Amino acid sequence: MAKALLTLLAVCTLLLGCATRGPMHLYSAVDGEQPVRDRALEAGEKDELVGFLESSDRVVGLGYEFNTDYIWLRIAPGNRLITIKRGFRELWYDYTLPDSFLLDDAASGDLAVRSFNRMVYVAMAKPGLVAKVERYGDVNEVIQPGASERAIGGLAWWDQVNDRLLILYAEGSPEIVVYDNDTDAVGHVTLDAPVRATTLAYDSNRQRYYVPLAEAGWLGEFDANGHLIDRLPFPDPEASIDAGQRSAVRIF
Repeated sequence: MAKALLTLLAVCTLLLGCATRGPMHLYSAVDGEQPVRDRALEAGEKDELVGFLESSDRVVGLGYEFNTDYIWLRIAPGNRLITIKRGFRELWYDYTLPDSFLLDDAASGDLAVRSFNRMVYVAMAKPGLVAKVERYGDVNEVIQPGASERAIGGLAWWDQVNDRLLILYAEGSPEIVVYDNDTDAVGHVTLDAPVRATTLAYDSNRQRYYVPLAEAGWLGEFDANGHLIDRLPFPDPEASIDAGQRSAVRIF
């Protein structure tokens, strides 16, 4: 056991930081009037983070990065990103992005953070487009996965190692498309219950998708085949969500 741990530490150091797998948590945020909420999906423990948003702030996207334990929030009108260092209860980054990131009131602005390089993927106002923002706030590039022109409702990561990006589309049937290398569609899941396609979370431990249901007040839990298997209380339909593992060991 000790030898295995030493090997892990050496590999982590070589890679300039990594984290072990851990229990899955669901994070949600709405606005500055309410806390950022943290719920352990399997154990059920709950936590709240307060003091990071002004009362006038409205959250339009949320992404969690498990290597660093950072919660990324996108603030309306869409061109501001802030980062909460969850374990230390600290505000870490606060960026203003170019005007191209501005959203109209109806648009979803979800986020997904790739843990391998901490690249933040941001849904843009123009249908089908996703911007890649580096962790220090520089815009890397804008991509169009699958050349799709459908409006994006939610973003999440399915497979961090193999670059599997999940996109929930807001138009047509409630469908989540799996993309490899950012752009190549390699699979899809059609959800079998009506949803509000405004945000997306994925539990990679148990292969579960989380999407707000069309019926107000409920968050749908869908299995790997898109079947609705549970309904979780979700009192604010405007909340943005993401899921991520809570690592027991982090080295940076």
